[in-house]
Amino acid sequence: MKRAIIITKGRVQRVGYRDLVADWAMDLGVVGFIENQPDGTVKIVAEGEEERLEEFIRKAQPEDDPLIRIAQVEVGYEKATGEFEFFKIKRGSSEEETGERLDTAAKSLKVLIKTTAMMNSNIGNKIDAGKEENRRGFTTLIGEQDQMLTKQDETIAVIKSSVDEMREFRTETQQNFANLDTKYGKIAENMERILEELKEERKEYRESIEKLVNAILESKRGD
Repeated sequence: MKRAIIITKGRVQRVGYRDLVADWAMDLGVVGFIENQPDGTVKIVAEGEEERLEEFIRKAQPEDDPLIRIAQVEVGYEKATGEFEFFKIKRGSSEEETGERLDTAAKSLKVLIKTTAMMNSNIGNKIDAGKEENRRGFTTLIGEQDQMLTKQDETIAVIKSSVDEMREFRTETQQNFANLDTKYGKIAENMERILEELKEERKEYRESIEKLVNAILESKRGD
C-alpha cells in the first residue's frame, strides 16, 4: 500500500472535478479524500495498491472533458497509514456547494449550446457539398453526425446529473434556505425544459438528414 498526495492546478473547481475523481476512486478501490483549496487548486490524498494508485493518478488528469482543464499536477508519495475506510469529498459551506453546483450546470449548458451550434453549422455545410457526392460521402456525413450526437448526449448527461444534485441538495437544506429553495427550483425546472427541447430538436435534425440522404440516393438510382 502507498499514499499519494496530489495537487491539481487549472480549471478544477466549480466544474464537477471532485465528483469525477470520487467516482474513479470508487471504481479502483482507492481510499482517501479530495477537497478544494483556497488558492483554486484541488488536493487529493489517496491510498491503495501501487498499480491501482497509479491508474487513479492517470485518471485524475482527464484530457477530453468539456469543462475540466488540468494545467499542472504535483504528486508526492508517502507510506500509507491505513486511516481511511473509503474515499470521500470534503465539502465547504452550504452556500459554497450550492454555488458550485449552479456554476457546473451553467457551464455544462454553455458547452451544450456551443456543440449544438457547431453541429448545425457542420450539417448545413456538408449538405450543400454533399449534393454532388456519391453514397460513400453521405454515409460519412451520417457517421460524423452520430459522433456529434454522442458527444451531445454526454454533455446532456452532465447537466442532468447537476440538476439531480441541485434537487437533492435543495431537499436537504429547504428548512434553512426557504427563499433560495424557490429560486433554485425554478432554475432546475427551466434547465430541464431546455434539455427536453434540445433533445427534440436533435431528433428532428437526424430525421431531416436521413430524409435528404434517401431522396438524393433515389434520385441517383433514377439517373
